[in-house]
Amino acid sequence: MNLKDKLDIVLITYNRKNCLQKTFEQIFAKNSPIKDFKITILNNASTDGTSELIEEYCKIFPNIKHIINKVNIGGCANIAKALIEIPQKKYVWVLCDNDDFDYSVWEEIEIAAENDYDIIYTRNCPNTPAEMFYTATLVPACIYKTSLITPTVAENIYDGISTLFPHLAIISNTLNNKGVVYIPSKDIVISGINPEHNSTFTRGVDKEWLPESRRKITWAVGYFSALEFITDKKMQAQIIDGTRHYHKSLFDLFKTFMVKNKILHNNYFYNFNRIFRILNFLQKIKFILAFLTVNLSFKNYTFYEIREKKDWIEYFEKIDEQKYLNKLVKYLRGKKVLLYGAGMVANILLENYNLSGLNIIGIADKRFERTEENEFCGIKTIKPEDIKKEDFDTILFCMKLYKKPATALKKDGIKNKMLSAIRKNYHYVVRS
Repeated sequence: MNLKDKLDIVLITYNRKNCLQKTFEQIFAKNSPIKDFKITILNNASTDGTSELIEEYCKIFPNIKHIINKVNIGGCANIAKALIEIPQKKYVWVLCDNDDFDYSVWEEIEIAAENDYDIIYTRNCPNTPAEMFYTATLVPACIYKTSLITPTVAENIYDGISTLFPHLAIISNTLNNKGVVYIPSKDIVISGINPEHNSTFTRGVDKEWLPESRRKITWAVGYFSALEFITDKKMQAQIIDGTRHYHKSLFDLFKTFMVKNKILHNNYFYNFNRIFRILNFLQKIKFILAFLTVNLSFKNYTFYEIREKKDWIEYFEKIDEQKYLNKLVKYLRGKKVLLYGAGMVANILLENYNLSGLNIIGIADKRFERTEENEFCGIKTIKPEDIKKEDFDTILFCMKLYKKPATALKKDGIKNKMLSAIRKNYHYVVRS
């Protein structure tokens, strides 16, 4: 039987017309193995032209079914609806409106479905409970067998709506029952960026009237709350010990939670309780130490969670970024400079600060591998793979977290001097 006859695809969307356009272009591309599959669009009462865009595609692709919710029921409720109410076939795959796709190993998915796996991952990850549970937080990371959604699992899915991760009820039940899981050799879904830089789960609602526990929930609170679905306490502890979420250690993750809860929510006690109660003894010790580290520190955490443009602009003003850039201009006089990083930080620096004294020969970024952009803020764009072809003396990183790309460039044989375009200020703790 063809996978098209076995798989229901449900795409959830709300007020992201531009993102959805790019997603559609990938889903219905000539090389897309799913372009002819039945695809249900769950439109969460969009008001930005998303509905009109979907209708345009419906005219071209008769395999699309467009369902518009009467009201915006929230992102998590839309996930629950996609998993419980829509699927009719053996498997269900819920897609988001802002992710990218690489179909090069799609054949593995077809083989896994033929071999009756319970969950088929669309992202590569180590085959451990901790990594599988964490990877499953990305909604499109798993294709689920619909028979897994029993009445009990469905109830847990609905229960998880208020704690951000309703879909984790399915992987929890599968781990509890030692289900069979397939992990591909390569990512098929590449996680997209949340363009709003705020909670994607409460977009379009008046947050003032939400319960305090809902307004002040963080990623960590939702994630650890979902671990209640894991019935084996030993496995639960293993998953917690193995959770990193871009952090070096569990202690570092706890520390980030403490900062967010302190700066954003004034040490909201209920958030502490929702995580603390799920931990074992040693994990509780780390949690308490993280609390003491943050709350007894003399560091200024105001800019710890710095993501939005206005936050970066304020930060640069506080640290006198132009003074630092003036020093760089003197230091790099006569040198050919390659900028690396073409995101929000680079945009702010190039539009608001004077870098005219630098001999900039181009700007490199991974985004240029996927786009046809020839210029960024008037500067020639360069694909990272083409950096070796360029004549330059110094790489100047216009990004906060530059160690990973710097390491990758060094491994690729690039020995040029590498500097940060962002001034270090030890008075502030900054995490982008």
